[in-house]
Amino acid sequence: MARIRLIEPGEARGRVREIFDEIETARGPGRVPNLMRAYANHLPSLESNWDRMRHLLKRGLLPGRTKEAIGLTMGALHKCGY
Repeated sequence: MARIRLIEPGEARGRVREIFDEIETARGPGRVPNLMRAYANHLPSLESNWDRMRHLLKRGLLPGRTKEAIGLTMGALHKCGY
């Protein structure tokens, strides 16, 4: 049972909706991570963490797909149900 309410993309409004749209543009339709949906309860957290994630995915020597594969591998190693 989740302790923090996750904001559904369909119910997001205003700046949260804008950020969710940016996330879906970057990651694909329907791909707003649960972590970002949790941060959406507090706009400053959502904004700062999306900014950080966006820069991590776009900068550096590794391609974005490799970075996402590393994230998925870490999730599997830690038995994350996500």
